[in-house]
Parts: sequence; C-alpha cells; structure tokens
Amino acid sequence: MEHAQSGIFDDNNRHSYFLEYVITNRDADTINALKNALKNISDNLNCSSVIAFGRRLWQHLDNQAEALDFTDFATLSGPFGHTAPATQHDLLIWLHGDDLDGVFDAMQLCQSQLSGVAILALECPGFRYKDNRDLTGFVDGSANPKDLAAKADAALLPTSHSHQQGSFVLTQKWVHDLSEFEKLPVTVQEKIVGRTKPDSIELEGDDMPKNSHVSRTDVKVDNVAMKLYRRSVPFGNANEKGLYFLGFACEQQRFQIQLERMFGLTQDGIYDKLIDYSKAVNSAYWFAPSQTQLTQIVTT
Repeated sequence: MEHAQSGIFDDNNRHSYFLEYVITNRDADTINALKNALKNISDNLNCSSVIAFGRRLWQHLDNQAEALDFTDFATLSGPFGHTAPATQHDLLIWLHGDDLDGVFDAMQLCQSQLSGVAILALECPGFRYKDNRDLTGFVDGSANPKDLAAKADAALLPTSHSHQQGSFVLTQKWVHDLSEFEKLPVTVQEKIVGRTKPDSIELEGDDMPKNSHVSRTDVKVDNVAMKLYRRSVPFGNANEKGLYFLGFACEQQRFQIQLERMFGLTQDGIYDKLIDYSKAVNSAYWFAPSQTQLTQIVTT
C-alpha cells in the first residue's frame, strides 16, 4: 500500500515557503544530479514538505507517465478581460511548519542542493493570517472536506490507479487589489465571496448571487461534486499582497472546470466577481507522487 506525502495534510503550518524551479537540462547526468539533490533535501528537512513536478520533467522521471491524464497549464483568457497566465515550471517544493526558523533553513537547504541543476523561477514566502483568513478578511478554505478520509478522497488518486495516493496540484499566485475591495461595504463584499465575513456562513437562496465566488466554484458534474483540498497561503509585503492558491485533487479536470467557471468561459457566460479584485499572475499544474513513489524515484 502506497502512502501520500504527509505534508499535503499536515496543517501545522503557521509559515510557508513556495519554491518553483526550472531544470537547466534534461540529460541523464542532470536528472541523476536532480534525484540526488532531492534525496538530500528529503533526508535533511526539519519541516513539512510537498514535492511536485511539472509534466515535462515528470516524463523523464516516471516510466508510466503516460498513465496520467496530466497536462501543462494553458493561459486562460476570459471574455471580460480577465486572464490567468501560464507560468509552467518544472519543480515545486512547498515547505511549511509552525517554526519560521525551520522553514527558512529548509529553503536554504533546497537552494544549496539545487543550485547546480535548477534555476529558481518563483519564490513566495507565506503565513497563516489570523484564524485562517485571506487578506480580504474572509476565512479561506471553508468548503474544504472536514475529516481526513474526505480530504484524501478529494485530493488523492484512488488505490485502483497506477499512481495511487498521488495528487494533481494547481498553484496560482493571486495579487489582491485590497484598497479597492476594502472600499466596498461589507454586505457587498459578502455577496462577491458568497459567505458572511465574520463567521463564514454560506449565503442562501436569493442572497447568493450567481456570480459569487462560492457559486462559481461549487459545482457538480454528473452529480459528482468537484471537490478540491485547498491549502492556500496568504503572502504580503508593503507593495504586494495576495494569496498563493494551492489545491490538491484526484483529477486534474476538477481545477479546469472551476477555473473556466470563474473566468466566464462556460455556456452561461457568468464570471466570478471576485476576480475583479484579485489578479492571477502565475499559474501552473503539477503532480505530487505518493511518498512511496517519490522515494523510489530519488533512490534509483
């Protein structure tokens, strides 16, 4: 029985660091050096982690890669001027824990180990904001599955799959226009999100607009809820503030379905009003193999 990477579900993460790398070469020597670097990282981390791969690199690591229905992120352009640009890289490392020192040291370890084989394309330190709130002030991840079994059901490929206990991953860096959003009355903010701001109660009936974030992302296909397991993390400094969206799913199409609904690319022509106040600047798809398969890859 294979086991998922435990960092997917470890929620003791007051601090996070996201690292996205481009591999300098895909020849045999570079791939072997990469495997050795990842083994050294895995053996010496002192915080939780998740390691995931872009499609092009994964094809060099997995001799059964064709069994995955796995594609690169393609830029989304909505009819109302919103875009989600594709910034597909090769390697994602998510470091997280309750101790900032440990997370920082882990980032330094990744950098030193990968310096000869990879170029850092994006880094994003993040933090837990208050009681798991986005910087807009709304609770993030309220619709997540509540118990571990339900989380695993949404996030992991089933045991019948050749890549059991692996997970498809979507990452997106969203930059918020907080100054404009905060000008809105709280009742208007709540209709944009689809939840009350103080206690995250979902709006009901006529109070729930069709273009709210909840309405656009809560979807069923053939009576199957397109559930994700969200682990998104706020980030911010004096000049830029937002959310590094991080989602895990048992099917890549679940992300695509929700994104197309958010960007007004479905037949009803409705888009998610929230994206008037938050802009996607980076987007990528990844595959996070099971811990069993990851160990096999870096040791062979």
